[in-house]
Amino acid sequence: MEATRTELREHTKRINAVLQEICDASDPAPLVHLVDGTISLAGSCPTTLRREVTTDLGVREIALRLPIPDTHNPRFWVAMQEQWEWTSKHKACFFQCGLRLYLGDRSDEAVQFLRLEWVAPTLHGGVQTYQGTHAGHPHWHVDRSALIGPEESFLSLDALTAPAPQVEEFSEATTSGSATAQPLLDFSWLQNIHLPARAQWMQSKWDGSQVPGPHQCEPNSLNELAHWWDGALRYVSMELPH
Repeated sequence: MEATRTELREHTKRINAVLQEICDASDPAPLVHLVDGTISLAGSCPTTLRREVTTDLGVREIALRLPIPDTHNPRFWVAMQEQWEWTSKHKACFFQCGLRLYLGDRSDEAVQFLRLEWVAPTLHGGVQTYQGTHAGHPHWHVDRSALIGPEESFLSLDALTAPAPQVEEFSEATTSGSATAQPLLDFSWLQNIHLPARAQWMQSKWDGSQVPGPHQCEPNSLNELAHWWDGALRYVSMELPH
């Protein structure tokens, strides 16, 4: 999918409009800007709406507060970006876009727990392929932190801060009644699972190997991509209060 500079500027305005609404922003200052083919949150956003966060890759970025549970005590934050690659002086090709959701009070370090991504395919030997070969595009990623509850967090903290055990010799009698700590489940592999956000399996049967599959596509137009942003942002803002 290609777009002109003028079209991208209008597209940026549409994204800004939905962000202004779901973030309940009273300040008319733009929340996103277009710089060198990248649409991202503007550093000039009102300080009441933004904060710095760290992605699961260790990169610092800006996130906007969602008014959940309310504008004065936000606990959820959203970050976004959209990237285009210039193919000529006036036209660019869609590369990727996505949003990341964070959880944390203003006084705490916010933790990334969920992301939605859409990456365009590339051509290799005339064949269209997507990252991850069979991975869904667009797709959701559930980050590991989303699976750790308060009890597991305390157990993990205890394990990290507990002193090293003393080496002792135990008889059969003394070991028979001793409790053995169970290791916490490791869900780090879940970050490698792509959960399709648009799968047409009911309309096009997939044999499990064919690529691209019915769960892989790219935006057909800027209007379609704008609707996707609008729906995705509204959806998470409606689901998170539950």
